[in-house]
Amino acid sequence: MFAGNHKFTGFTFLITFQLLSFSIPSSAFLDSIFPTVTVTLINEASHSVYLKCGFHESGEYKGLQKMEPGDSITWSFVELFFPLRWCYVHIDEETYGAFWAFTVFLQCHDCKWIIRDDGAYHFNYFYDVWKKTRLFFQY
Repeated sequence: MFAGNHKFTGFTFLITFQLLSFSIPSSAFLDSIFPTVTVTLINEASHSVYLKCGFHESGEYKGLQKMEPGDSITWSFVELFFPLRWCYVHIDEETYGAFWAFTVFLQCHDCKWIIRDDGAYHFNYFYDVWKKTRLFFQY
């Protein structure tokens, strides 16, 4: 009985701390624990692509955005408790789907993405290379 209540109390603390952390003033200590992450996407395809990303903290998501060749989009957020940020890209009738624009597994705080004619690539800072990512939710 006590173990169950203890787990609930810990979960409640995490949720409460996450909600309150938005109102705590910034400091070097908090920035080291909850760093700001910046995600940049650049269209390097030879034509326009359509993109929709889930990055608004308010929960409001824009529809598909048309990105012309050379266009870029950048957004930032505070990394709190393993956030996930996704994007859907429609490159052409054969190449489209979603990808994780940010996960903790990418190990980046300045995440760079490029969209090419054959898919989406993220910059791997560890190996200093662009790595193609798998698009999922293809219909």
